[in-house]
Amino acid sequence: MRASHKRFLMTAVMPVALLGSMAAQCGPDNSDPSAPATATAAPTGTAAPAGTAAPGGTAAPTGTAAPAGTTAPTGKPGPVKALSNDELTKAMLTKADVPGTTNSETRPAGGDSKDVADKPECQPVLDLIDTMNAATKPTAAVEGMFKTGSGGVMVVLNQFGAGQGEKAMSSAAAALGSCPSIPSTVPGNGNSKSTMSVSKLSYSTLGDATLAFKVSFATESAAGEYSYVFVRSGDAVINISNVAKGSVPQPDQAVVKKQLDLLKAAQQH
Repeated sequence: MRASHKRFLMTAVMPVALLGSMAAQCGPDNSDPSAPATATAAPTGTAAPAGTAAPGGTAAPTGTAAPAGTTAPTGKPGPVKALSNDELTKAMLTKADVPGTTNSETRPAGGDSKDVADKPECQPVLDLIDTMNAATKPTAAVEGMFKTGSGGVMVVLNQFGAGQGEKAMSSAAAALGSCPSIPSTVPGNGNSKSTMSVSKLSYSTLGDATLAFKVSFATESAAGEYSYVFVRSGDAVINISNVAKGSVPQPDQAVVKKQLDLLKAAQQH
């Protein structure tokens, strides 16, 4: 498990330490959608006189035709854009969005210590959890930490390059089938060892793809559980996890949906 996750587990469930600087912002509004028109227009810029038939017996439309290349709105969203760290920060949930939050913090995601799976085929699961230490890193990433009374919620928003978000999620989903237990080592840090027990969970499908699983982990200095939900929207991947020292529930679907709505709004802005 990533070191920051372990630290957050300890600060979330133990009242002797609180999270640091408080920061939270809301996301932007949706933009107007557009998509190709389906009607046949008269020649560019010129409308045929009312009642005059176009060649082949088809009546041309009355009035002035739209300029070439102009399309009518159909209710479909426009293309999504790649988001920067600043834009991801603005799209992050706020303290008010996560029920029971007493303290919160939002900051750029960072890679501190990389867990290397003892079995290489299990590495995609660790890479999805800790994208900043993955072989293919996101182009931008921010994390939000929300301390609750008896645990906490962690949110990581990842912006990947074209096609890389889909690959990260599909590779992890495939690895889960053969990796119910993932022993790992942190090289260069005293070669500390940890073992994760992983079980895939059912969760409502949101966004372009959804993956959920629970992790129970034990290290030389900490133990606990995480319940993860990953949701992909285009090339962006949301990672929301509930953390607790004991049994942990799945992330609240309303909270996950709120985060997805904020992210999608930012992608269309």
